[in-house]
Amino acid sequence: MERDYRSDIDGLRAIAVLLVLLNHVGVSGFGGGFIGVDVFFVISGFLITQNIAAQAERSSFSFTRFYLNRIKRLMPALTVVIFCTSIAAFFVLLPNDLIGFSRSALFSYFGLSNFYFWKDTDGYFSSSSHEVPLLHTWSLAVEEQYYFVWPLLFLLGYRLLGKRLFNWAILAVLVVAIVISELGALYKPLSAYYLLPTRAFELLIGSALAMHWRTLGSPGKHLSTLAGLAGLALILIPALVLDKASPFPGLNALWPCLGAALLIWSGGHHRTVASQLLSLRPLVFIGLISYSLYLWHWPLIAFHNYVHGKITATDQIMLVSISLALAYLSWRFVEQPFRTQIKFKPQNTFAFLYLLPVLMTTSFLVVAAKLEGFASRYDSTLLTMDKNVKEVFPKLRAGCFNGADLLNPLSADQCKLGVQDKKEVDVLLVGDSHAGAITGMIDVMLKEANLRGYDITRSNTIYLPDVAGVHVNPRRNHVDKSIELTSPVISNLIEKSQFKYVILSGRWAMYLYGLNEPGMTDFYRIRPDAPSDDFIAMNTLQTGLQNAVAKIVASGATPVIIEDVPEMGEDLHRCDIKKLAFELDGDCSIPVVAVNERQKDFDTIIDNLNKVHPGIVVIDPKRVICDTERCYSSLENVPLYMDGDHLNTVGSSLIGRKYITAYGNPFKVPQGLLQTSNAASSQSSTVIR
Repeated sequence: MERDYRSDIDGLRAIAVLLVLLNHVGVSGFGGGFIGVDVFFVISGFLITQNIAAQAERSSFSFTRFYLNRIKRLMPALTVVIFCTSIAAFFVLLPNDLIGFSRSALFSYFGLSNFYFWKDTDGYFSSSSHEVPLLHTWSLAVEEQYYFVWPLLFLLGYRLLGKRLFNWAILAVLVVAIVISELGALYKPLSAYYLLPTRAFELLIGSALAMHWRTLGSPGKHLSTLAGLAGLALILIPALVLDKASPFPGLNALWPCLGAALLIWSGGHHRTVASQLLSLRPLVFIGLISYSLYLWHWPLIAFHNYVHGKITATDQIMLVSISLALAYLSWRFVEQPFRTQIKFKPQNTFAFLYLLPVLMTTSFLVVAAKLEGFASRYDSTLLTMDKNVKEVFPKLRAGCFNGADLLNPLSADQCKLGVQDKKEVDVLLVGDSHAGAITGMIDVMLKEANLRGYDITRSNTIYLPDVAGVHVNPRRNHVDKSIELTSPVISNLIEKSQFKYVILSGRWAMYLYGLNEPGMTDFYRIRPDAPSDDFIAMNTLQTGLQNAVAKIVASGATPVIIEDVPEMGEDLHRCDIKKLAFELDGDCSIPVVAVNERQKDFDTIIDNLNKVHPGIVVIDPKRVICDTERCYSSLENVPLYMDGDHLNTVGSSLIGRKYITAYGNPFKVPQGLLQTSNAASSQSSTVIR
């Protein structure tokens, strides 16, 4: 027998929000806990469609009533959370971050925060995202966008196609939506994570279940029991085995969504083992407060990450406890009264619960922007440091880095480095984002040497000519062949031009060992069309660089190789700023031994290259960034990095000046040393380390 109130659905909400919470506080083993959001989407799609269908059958559906009910359901708790978070943000966030926060709050009210974070962050799992207090509102925006379009599509579909045909049409749309999501997860992961087109299938699964509820009929008790247990497994297994490197959403999101659908379907007809588990009082209670718990938990975690960085076991207990307490208070004194006690006329509901918060947030944004993020809260030294971190190469060199046309990069007249009052172009810089990040250093050196240059840089793309099938795997099941595609273009440019120097730069250790993060050591490793290991990666990189150096030498130019900067890790790029702002203790450096260990195999490659081509110029920024024991994230109160491994432009320029002062300008090496590889073999080494 079908039941009106479904305590098991509240229990399912509890499972969803607890998975998200455990994932966000960093509890070991719950790397895929973010799938709780997908479970929420299925529940929302099911309940909202059930509601619309019931009213449509009675011809009593009202768009006005529907949207006002959504406002009453969602806005009061959201407004309280944003208000309290705004107060905390005023006291915690640095000026630029406070301005960004106020923008995100406004986008949250408009149901567009997923678009804001899609454009304004490096990805949901990036270190910078973990400090954004309203990041979690992206999922509310996806739901709100679905709520905005689905009632209209539903009613039009029923009217134009008829109920039976429309029900089947939705299944066809669902299949297409799954395919779109999988393709997005593989090829456009950032937009796929945040945007409705690649998330729509999750809500559509819930909607399709509601639409086909009668068609599916009542399963037998044994089938319901098996379906319920399978549903739990389909949710819990991905929560335990997925991680931030897994392609998502796509097929990886399909399984927990199907699990949620199985639980809703089986529990709607019989009391099964799964539905009884989900109906346990503690789970039902957490399910009742799940919306408030979802709203409150993330700002607490984000502010903790912002000030303190890593979350300890004690922090986990504290954050979970405070989140639960605030969620209960929010549910008891905000959600419940507005849902059951406080009555507004329709126009007043819109005015007080939506329009007023929007106007208040807009005012806060305008004032924050006008007063430069209330910059007077901090002294000038700290403000300058914070400003420097924001001076980043993707913004300052737009088009030169990740240009839209892979095979037709911008020219020296557009991507300027060094002096500009001479016609000939002396220097070409090529490489990945780490090459883009050292343009400040190169610019300083070229100006001091009276040289003109330019850069062609692209994510995950270094110059490795004549290595068949060379590629990297930025994510599981995804191949990036930019290296193979762009290397012939660079070779042709070097051959046609008369450069004095060609600079090769990249995050070299990453191509040898993958990302310097647990569970991600196989990502971005260089490889031909074969599985990669340390030997294959090193030989592929060495072969490609040998070919590159040979082509540069044959053109009459001097090869310059930039050793990579130390990879500081996600928490250190603003470490000194936060020490000053929050009067914290702590070390903003890493051991030089660890840096040398990660880069030692690339040093071996350099030594091998130099045996064949003596005279290669090697510039090592570590000579400035590190001393004999430590490598530092700041020098002279200037933060060097924009994130865990890329220099910011101000820091990069400072390194260039300090390098010249301490070791001379490497671009003042006499020319003519490397006309051919045979001639070069008789020359003495000019390697600079």
